[in-house]
Amino acid sequence: MVVLLFVGFFGLLVGTLGMLFLWSSWNRLVSLELNVLDAWADYESEVQKKYEMLPSLHNIVKGYAAHELQFFEQLFVARQAASGALLAQNIGQLNQAQGALAQLTPSFNALSEAYPEVKADRMFLDLSQRLVVLEQGLGERREFYNSVATSYNKAIQMIPTNIVAGIKGCKTRLLIDVPDAMHENYVITF
Repeated sequence: MVVLLFVGFFGLLVGTLGMLFLWSSWNRLVSLELNVLDAWADYESEVQKKYEMLPSLHNIVKGYAAHELQFFEQLFVARQAASGALLAQNIGQLNQAQGALAQLTPSFNALSEAYPEVKADRMFLDLSQRLVVLEQGLGERREFYNSVATSYNKAIQMIPTNIVAGIKGCKTRLLIDVPDAMHENYVITF
């Protein structure tokens, strides 16, 4: 009788500890996932501002350099691809689109250098300065997103939390990978 009582008590204790572990792990994963979603929303908002600003810069420079149409078409296509990936929340496609934009950035800077009247345009200068500030903010938000996504990715892979993550259906989050050219060359020279 005492043995049966002891086994029952031990079973209840193990079950209770198991439920506490499940409950706390689930809540921790929910918290980490919400942090990732919040960080993504902040990043997405800033990227959208940037993409909305690009056509204005495009129109100003285009007015001065009308014969550079091929470049402007490539810029438009790259911006559209990036916007589409951003709306779809597809980080892999966003990384590719950001890479395409990064490759065009030096050409954009070269165009502004080739046409001194562009650099003298007050609207261009204002937009360029705002874009530089935006790019710096994007860098900070990108780092924050990558940090919380990395914490989340680690949590869902660690034993024994990975069991709860599997039950919950947690998936590894891709990190935002912007080519160095994107944030180094997007600073428009004055």
